[in-house]
Amino acid sequence: MKKLYLLLLPIILVSCEARLDDDTRAFFKTRIVDSDGLPLVNASVEVTTYRSYDFFLIDGENLVKTSAPDRDFLLGKGTTDENGEVSFTMLFDTAYRYYVHIKGVDDSSKILAVASDSFNQDLTLDIPLITMTDIADVELEFINTSGTTSVYEVTVNYFAIYCDELYENNSFVRDENCELEDEIMDVVNQTTDDGLFEFRAFYPSVLDVNYRDASGNEVNEQFTINNPTERYEINY
Repeated sequence: MKKLYLLLLPIILVSCEARLDDDTRAFFKTRIVDSDGLPLVNASVEVTTYRSYDFFLIDGENLVKTSAPDRDFLLGKGTTDENGEVSFTMLFDTAYRYYVHIKGVDDSSKILAVASDSFNQDLTLDIPLITMTDIADVELEFINTSGTTSVYEVTVNYFAIYCDELYENNSFVRDENCELEDEIMDVVNQTTDDGLFEFRAFYPSVLDVNYRDASGNEVNEQFTINNPTERYEINY
């Protein structure tokens, strides 16, 4: 396997660099606000693309990007003004995805994945508004108030901090490549202390909970994560 990587690496590097030979330029613009809707002033904004990557393996399933912006191929950069607005000319690449790296003066940060078809025909990438996301510590506890002995299968979907937010078709969605990282699958009421789940999630975001007993009776509940610390209780 190591020999395979050594053979592929030169090919990847050569093929990627060739994409910039025509010296094509694109234009990027956006407005950035914090989680309270206030302009993010003097924030550093960089657009990068697939060039050099560091990855680590999570739960043996999903590859997640960990390299800093200056270790990728920098296409363009700028700084937001007093209105949170930023625009700059950038190199254009035929990559499958781009990454917008945002770093605020308060050390807030965000990485936004952008689909390549988000560019207009004139090669303008115009994202009207980007809202910064904060990280919440979440507790979700199932409490047996009925005395039932039924064991429930539980599925929890949330916006995990390992996942990229993707801008595609003029809207923001969770990256479909992260479907294993933003899901908890477990059982409750198998033991007396198996009902508590603790995890970290971006906010504002939505928490979807599904639980089902052995007879197939199913319940769906939804919560909105709006604060840095949230606790939810489900009585069954």
